[in-house]
Amino acid sequence: MRRLAILGALLFASCREAPVAHRDWAAMDCNFAATLHGLGRIPPEAALDSIQAQTQRYESLLTDYDPQGPLAILRGRKGDTVRPDPRIVEILRGALPAMAASRGTLDIGLHDLKAVWGLDAATPRVPDSALIRQALVRRFGTDSVHRWKAPLEILPDGRVVLAVDSLPIDLGGIAKGWVVDRMSESLEKWGYPVHLIQGGGEIVVHGRKPSGSWRLGVKNPRATDQVVGAIGLDSNGAVSTSGDYERFFLLDGVRYHHLFEPSTGRPSRNGVASATLHCTSSAQCDLWSKPMFLLGPERGIPLADSLGIRVLWIRETSQGLCGVQTSNWAKSLWLDSLVACPR
Repeated sequence: MRRLAILGALLFASCREAPVAHRDWAAMDCNFAATLHGLGRIPPEAALDSIQAQTQRYESLLTDYDPQGPLAILRGRKGDTVRPDPRIVEILRGALPAMAASRGTLDIGLHDLKAVWGLDAATPRVPDSALIRQALVRRFGTDSVHRWKAPLEILPDGRVVLAVDSLPIDLGGIAKGWVVDRMSESLEKWGYPVHLIQGGGEIVVHGRKPSGSWRLGVKNPRATDQVVGAIGLDSNGAVSTSGDYERFFLLDGVRYHHLFEPSTGRPSRNGVASATLHCTSSAQCDLWSKPMFLLGPERGIPLADSLGIRVLWIRETSQGLCGVQTSNWAKSLWLDSLVACPR
């Protein structure tokens, strides 16, 4: 995973009392941050050193840009049976059911499409339609996702059977949440049960601060130095946002962003500017933030309710921004400047 200039963190986190230690660093194409409260069994700086080193190891494990890296084992021929690193298999076991349930809006086989668009290029451009179609045909055997199928099958013993020839597998959109959860487990083991970790748009909090709840601000997707509301977490929980302001370029007044509709190979045009989720784990949030963005509230609310996930969608209309939310937020979501979308 190449390092990029990400356009700001997706969420702001605030703490009312001074933490014992805090650190920011870059890894896995995004900005990481960790805040520790209390005193653990190892010095706080040693704990931060250790989790920072974890992200660097996971970057080497999970990159889809290294043709010789651990993920390369999944680029074999259709029908090949391979044995990836068990940590990769663990991530895949979580991803496959979500891919099926998300109606194809989550797909780990679209690395080629990401490369075709080249949003990180110095002079980005809209790719030729033939290149987009070529990427879809390689993934699905057709230029449509209507007959979606998994790119691989996991056997009970951890081996993987490949279903598509030489297909690069991209875990960049789902792995950071899993990594953040592993970092949180490490901090708890080392005696830091009260902490916050952020990896890009993935945030996990653990434990309760002496002053009370954690409060995470939800960014305004059209004024990213401002917030439109806040989420309160009493103890453990995770929050994630997918937004069209993270990686994008503007051309002739049109925003081309990285949240592609697999059915078209092009950026979503469903009117959603961001989708913010509250989940039980960072891995769960990371799996579902992009599908919830692409599905939008009409299709996303029934699915979110079935999963027990809380979602806030921010839409952009001709009258400005407005919000739609699932009904299960209770009193944990405050919206300051965001009005409800008309029904």
